[in-house]
Amino acid sequence: MEMFTEYQLTEDNNGYILTLYLNPMLVEFSSELGMMDDSSKAKSLEKIIGDYVHNKLPNLKVHTVKVMAGSLLIATLTFAVPLANAKANSVSEVQTTTYTVKPGDSLWKISNAFGVSISEIQAANNLSGTVIYAGQNLKIPLKAVSEGPEANTTYTVKAGDTLWKIANSYGITVAELQSANNLSSTVIYVGQNLIIPKKQDSDTQQYSTVYTVKAGDTLWKIADQFKVSIDHIKQANQLSGDMIYVGQKLKINTDTTNEMPKVPVENTITYETYEIKSGDNIWSLSIKFGIPMTELLEINNLTTNSILHIGQKIKIPIHHIAVKETVSERHGEYLDWWTEAQYLFPIGKIATITDFETGKSFQIKRTIGANHADCEPLTADDALIIKEIWGGSYSWKERAVIVHVDGRKIAASMASMPHDIEYITDNNFEGHFDLHFKNSTRHSDGLVSEAHQRQVRIAAGITSE
Repeated sequence: MEMFTEYQLTEDNNGYILTLYLNPMLVEFSSELGMMDDSSKAKSLEKIIGDYVHNKLPNLKVHTVKVMAGSLLIATLTFAVPLANAKANSVSEVQTTTYTVKPGDSLWKISNAFGVSISEIQAANNLSGTVIYAGQNLKIPLKAVSEGPEANTTYTVKAGDTLWKIANSYGITVAELQSANNLSSTVIYVGQNLIIPKKQDSDTQQYSTVYTVKAGDTLWKIADQFKVSIDHIKQANQLSGDMIYVGQKLKINTDTTNEMPKVPVENTITYETYEIKSGDNIWSLSIKFGIPMTELLEINNLTTNSILHIGQKIKIPIHHIAVKETVSERHGEYLDWWTEAQYLFPIGKIATITDFETGKSFQIKRTIGANHADCEPLTADDALIIKEIWGGSYSWKERAVIVHVDGRKIAASMASMPHDIEYITDNNFEGHFDLHFKNSTRHSDGLVSEAHQRQVRIAAGITSE
């Protein structure tokens, strides 16, 4: 028979206060406690409670225990050394990460994913049962073992950190880091505790070169240097975005046949021929090939009223945009919107944005826009990061940002205020926001916004023109 039917945990600066509720069937035990002298009572309770915490609540630092018989407090014990099992004592403190419950989750499923017991999760969250709900945030105790080269460890996220940076510093992949922490995106926050899994070295021999990123590097430049594709580098290093940083080590297989064309030294245009198929229209083709619809019409001597016929052949312009030198690894290329940037970041393209001042990053999608890029946060997590960067609320305030797309870094300016049309409906962002580049203009009057252009120049490191 269980001595205690339920418990409650209260967290404070020193650890936890544990309240235990005595099984009503064991009323004689409370009577016996009343007849014991203080030293006998303490020794008996210490052993019982010590065993209970060891078995039920491992990895928690319990410094005070209260024993209740119904509503009556029958004993209070304090411990100079908090109760915890041997494993918890092998690390400086018990750390936790935060997990948001998803539909279909159960405590059993979550405990298996993180390698902790159900009781540990219950204890960390003051749960007396196993009922959880979608959207609930749970503290997950991290099992950080201090000894042995094969042991997992933990890392506390610092300002400026990204998953790519952390993974690279420990010689693991982003995918391994996400899997170890049950992360469904690349969003992390300062103070978050991450499990760092054992380094996996089994596949390193297939890569003939490990390249250390230098100031001014981009994925495009590195790919061109080694005559491989950007996708090859991203796949080899488990990169889901285009962000790299100085000192990062990239695995590159120079024996691959997956070569990419040389980076153009000047802007050029080539043309391909496309045969119209059933269901094609000028708008869908402009999105498919990343070309403004007006340009596609003009190149083919068409108007918006022109009728396309199956089998008809049209010309598709392909813009090859030369890479421009950047002031530093922090800055972006200073690319003209009309002749350069809009072709690197066409409608439908997903990019990663880094706020120039704070270094925080999020993902977006260009969903519409001609005079400048009209964009939307890719997910609700991305929308939340945007709000945090703008001080807790969206606004028209312009900020210098870097747009990471296909290995390129482009200087831009962004305002976060949601407005007008939206295409992504599940990101907690009602509308789209404005993203400006060099010489882009407003939709309302077709004029250049000098406030945005100042921020573009900051992102490019341009002091004067």
